[in-house]
Amino acid sequence: MSEPIIVQVGEYELAFNADDEDFNRYLNEQTPSDKVGPAWNFCSRTVDEASREWLNKVALTENLKPKGVIVLQIAAVIVQELGGDLTIAVKKPKASPPASKTTATSS
Repeated sequence: MSEPIIVQVGEYELAFNADDEDFNRYLNEQTPSDKVGPAWNFCSRTVDEASREWLNKVALTENLKPKGVIVLQIAAVIVQELGGDLTIAVKKPKASPPASKTTATSS
């Protein structure tokens, strides 16, 4: 198993053990009307047992419902870290030189 992903959330350091299979499952669980539930499942499935209490403290409401903004931010940080140092960017096409204007001359 690779090194855990450490996510700083406020004063808490949370450790996660996520891999590509966890990420794929997270994406496959998303539906058009539910993004927070799958993000919470992803975080709670991959959090290290020693960090579980702290995750619940920062990411759940008093009614034990996920705080969407926080859960999605944590999931995004984990996903970004899974990508490693690979840089992926859109390559912009180089501008074409302007077409030369030719004028017809009369003889």
